Amino acid sequence: MRENLSGKTLMDLRYGRGGFTLIEVIIVIGILSIALLMIARIFPLGMRAKESAEQCSVAALLGQRLMEEIKRKGYDALKTAYSSESPHYGVGEGSFRMHRGFRWQVEWWDTKVPNLRKVRVRIFYGEPRLTDEGTYQPHLDLITYLAKRN
Repeated sequence: MRENLSGKTLMDLRYGRGGFTLIEVIIVIGILSIALLMIARIFPLGMRAKESAEQCSVAALLGQRLMEEIKRKGYDALKTAYSSESPHYGVGEGSFRMHRGFRWQVEWWDTKVPNLRKVRVRIFYGEPRLTDEGTYQPHLDLITYLAKRN
């Protein structure tokens, strides 16, 4: 039988005997399987990124709420709410009842400018991680200044 340029015989063309061989089908299934496995490996990374972004957003909202409460109470309330042995420095810490896994730390100190205090609110979230420098706890810092009002 004579073959044309595509490698098919006249008999194949005449009776519609076209199609894929078993080897070709197996190769395509193998390629698709590898591609799907590679795509499936990306999903857990996306979920972890989503969880991390969600925790960071909650930490920011909690920190803003705590900072606003500190600003509302004012300059003089810092000394009683977050005291220490020094009259020019104070620190306090705690956790959020409604948000498990989130902790806060408030630290304040007098600046060189009279009647002005620097306040740092630090919100801890997520699981501690080991790094080359030691244990690292993910956190978010918010800083503001409070002036004494007469």
